[in-house]
Parts: sequence; C-alpha cells; structure tokens
Amino acid sequence: MLRQKKLAETEIQPIYIHIGKNEPEMTDTKTKILDLAEHLTQTRGFNGFSYIDLGEEIGIKTASVHYYFKVKDDLAAALVERVQAKHAEGFRGIEAGIACPRKRLEAVVAHFQGYVKEEKFCLCGMMAAELQSVSPRVASLVKAYFDAFQAWLTQQFKEAGYKDAKLQALSFLSALEGALLIARLRRDPKIIHHALKGFLKV
Repeated sequence: MLRQKKLAETEIQPIYIHIGKNEPEMTDTKTKILDLAEHLTQTRGFNGFSYIDLGEEIGIKTASVHYYFKVKDDLAAALVERVQAKHAEGFRGIEAGIACPRKRLEAVVAHFQGYVKEEKFCLCGMMAAELQSVSPRVASLVKAYFDAFQAWLTQQFKEAGYKDAKLQALSFLSALEGALLIARLRRDPKIIHHALKGFLKV
C-alpha cells in the first residue's frame, strides 16, 4: 500500500511542470490557433468563442482559421488529440522521474492545482460538460482521453498494491474532476489536495 511519508502540500507544487510543459515553442499560424483555442476552451468553454474571436485575437482573417480547421468540429478534435498527446508524454515523464506511485499521483494533483492558479479547467473535462453540443467523433476522442487517463491511474494503484486498482482509479479521476470544478469556483487550489488526500495518505 502507499506507505511512504506524506509530502507537505507546498512540496508537490514543482512537479506540476512534468505534464505537458516540455514541448518546444512554436509560432506558426496553426499552432497559434490551437494555443488560443485551448486557452479559450479552458477559460470560457468550447462554445464560448468563435472563429471571429480567434482571428481577431491572433490578427488573421477568419478565412485563415477555416483554412486550417474547416469547421469547428475539426478544431475540437485537434484540441483533444493534442491534449491527450501532451498528457501521454507527461505521464511518461512522471514514470521516468518518480519511482513512488503515491508521488506520481501527487504530481497529477499538483498539475490540476495549476489549472486553478491559471483560472482554467481541464480541457477534456470542459468538452465532456458540453457533450451534447459536440459531434460523435469529438465525444469519442474525449472518452478515449479519459479511458487512457483511467488506465494510467489504474497502473499506479496496481503498483501501490491495491487489488481494486481499477475502481480506485475511477474514484480518483471522478474526485479529481469534481474537485477541480469546486476549486475553480472558489479560486482555491488546496481544495483539490484536500479532496484527493485520502488517495495519498500513508
């Protein structure tokens, strides 16, 4: 079971950089569109902005946005696929750099606390909340993201010695997304740690 000494909340903050923070800076138009669309989705929701908003903010014509993403559904799919790729890379980095399963879970908690500090929400969580307004293709990609997330969490609980690792992973993921919602509302990142501490205890 998870038996190493619990880290203080302040000690887990630096691990946040391991998930999705290592990609090289790019300045091409397509990447600018994706970067801005990701930011707006995480702060307003995917239905909270238009191609006109993207064009005006970046300084390009709306037609240029359509050139890269013919319809908004294409943009949604690209965003989900990019976030899943970022997180997959981040999880590999966590596994390579952190030996203890509990500390790996703490790294995930710290990453989600970072969303609150930046006044953002999990992109795929936001998409899931808007499920009725996205296409079946995008819904399938969002489901695949959460399936992959749960599978990774399941592996951590297995390594920690849990027989019900899959159930623990689902409970952790559900608590994480719910805690993020409340923490963002109250602008208090510590809520996430408090909500998940039962999974991180000795």
